[in-house]
Amino acid sequence: MIVDTKRLDIQPLDGRALPAAAAFLDRRRPRPDRESSLRQLQWLLIDNPLASAASDHGLCIRDASGAIAGLLVSFPSAFRAGERRLLGLGSGGYFVEPEARTLGFHLFKRHLRCPGFDFFFSTSCNAASGALWKTLGARAVPDSDAEYVRPLDLGIVLSSFLAGRISSAVATGAVRVLGRCATRVLRSVVRTSARVISEPCRDWEKLAELARRHRPGDWITADRSAAFLKWRYGPGSPNHASDIRVFRDTRGHEGWFSLGETVRGDQTPIRGRVLLDATWPRERMGFDAVLTAVARFAERDADAIYFRPRPGVDYGDCRPWIMRRRREPPAVFAVAAKGRAALEVSALDMVSADGDGGLPDDE
Repeated sequence: MIVDTKRLDIQPLDGRALPAAAAFLDRRRPRPDRESSLRQLQWLLIDNPLASAASDHGLCIRDASGAIAGLLVSFPSAFRAGERRLLGLGSGGYFVEPEARTLGFHLFKRHLRCPGFDFFFSTSCNAASGALWKTLGARAVPDSDAEYVRPLDLGIVLSSFLAGRISSAVATGAVRVLGRCATRVLRSVVRTSARVISEPCRDWEKLAELARRHRPGDWITADRSAAFLKWRYGPGSPNHASDIRVFRDTRGHEGWFSLGETVRGDQTPIRGRVLLDATWPRERMGFDAVLTAVARFAERDADAIYFRPRPGVDYGDCRPWIMRRRREPPAVFAVAAKGRAALEVSALDMVSADGDGGLPDDE
C-alpha cells in the first residue's frame, strides 16, 4: 500500500499541543489515571528549569485533519565533563502511527538538527527508536542493556525468576525454603558489614554540594544543581515520593542516594526499589558501602534492589550478593550535534533518574 505522505506534516510541538500529545500517548500506553500523562509532560517539558533553552517541546506528525499521527518529545538537560558544561537535548515518547511510519525517519533527522545543543540522547529507547538512533549515527551507551539485582528476599526473587520454568510445586516450595535461609545470611551480612548510616534529606543545596564535590572528573554526568534536584524530586515531580537519603561512614565520608518503587515479575511479583541516583566519594568509599546503606534502608519493605551499571564503578566487592541481567535492547543512545566536538559515548555516566527514565511507570 502506498501512503500519501503529502497529507501528513511534521510540526513543532508547543505548549498548547500538550493535551493532544498526552491523549496520543495514552492511546498507546493506557494508564489508570488519564490525567497522569499530561501532568508528566507538563513537568518534563514546561516545569523543567532549562525549558527556555529549547524553542519548542519536540516534534509531531499531523494528518490533514490536524490529528497527531506521530510524536517525539524533547527536553534540555545539563551535564558536566569535568568543569565543562554541556547542554544535551533528551528525547522520549516516540510513537508513530502505521500510516505515518515513512515520516518517522524524517522526524528523527529534524530532531537532530535542533540548534544550540552539544549532543542528543535518549534514556528510554525501544527496539524501533534504537534502530533509528543507530541508523542516524548514534551509539548505544555501554551496558545500557543490563542491570544489577541485589536480592533482599532471595526466596521471592528466585521464585519469580523461575516462574514458568519449574512446574513442580514441591520444587517451587524447596526454592522458597532455600531462599529464606539464604535471605537470613544476606541480612546478617548487611548488618555486620561496613558501618554506614543514612538519614532522609531534602536539602537541595546540601545534596547539590555533595554531588559537585564528588562529581567524577573522567565521566560526563548530569549537572545535579539545586534547581535540577528540586525539579526532579520536588512537589511537582512524578518522583516526589522517592526516598532521598544522605549516608555517611565512620570516617565521616558522605554521599546520597535516591530510591524509587517498582514491581517486577508476573506470576510472583517482586516488590522492588530502583536506585535512581547516587553520589559518593569514589576514591575513599567503595560502591559496596553505598549498596549496604541502600539495603539497610530498603530491606524493611522490598524484595530486591535494581540498579544500572555505571562507568568507572568497581562492583567486585558486591559480586557475591548481586546478579547481572540483560535487558535488551539498549535503553540509552547518544550522538554529538553536527558541528560540535565528538562525543565519547562510553564516557556518559547515565543513571535511572536521567532523561525521562526512572519515572514510576517506566520500570
